[in-house]
Amino acid sequence: MNPMTFHDQAYEFYSWNSLGEDIFELAKKIIKSGKKYDRIIALAKGGLTFSRSLVDYLDVQDVSSIQIQFYTGIGTTHKTPVITQSLPVSIKDENILIFDDIVDKGETMKLAVEYLKFHGAKSISTSTLIEKPWSTFKSDFVARSSEAWVIYPNEIRETIGILKELWEEKGDSPDIIKENLVKLGFSRPEVELFLDLK
Repeated sequence: MNPMTFHDQAYEFYSWNSLGEDIFELAKKIIKSGKKYDRIIALAKGGLTFSRSLVDYLDVQDVSSIQIQFYTGIGTTHKTPVITQSLPVSIKDENILIFDDIVDKGETMKLAVEYLKFHGAKSISTSTLIEKPWSTFKSDFVARSSEAWVIYPNEIRETIGILKELWEEKGDSPDIIKENLVKLGFSRPEVELFLDLK
């Protein structure tokens, strides 16, 4: 997972294998802490997919999700994060582990903690696969750090579309965009299928 830079932005393509290894490493840290949780709250969309593996590793039976939107594109955000999907269950007096795929500025995780405290959680811990070194929020459990824009393997079509638009604005030709996407880590069939779709 060596970062590659295009137009002064570093990108890191996260393979399924590396992702699986990091979820396991994160789970090991949590298990070794000795802490036990009644429920994992996954932050959608990013934390939702990978929370299934974490639930298994930690032997936690209950998993729920809330959705908080902050990013609008690569490096662009709303002014403040917004809860777009509220908590569907009662968590009163439960020990909660929040999980997200990445903590960048930290605003999303801060809002999640405040929100779950308001709903009566007994205790709250936070966990993430990747935490940026400049985050103002420090999670309790982190698999690793990265300064690059991380591309997850379950957001292929979305990211190809975003990068195409971004690189077109920078003046890149369709052929250059296609080759740079392949260099970055996308498979050629993925690029050929999704590059021209909206």
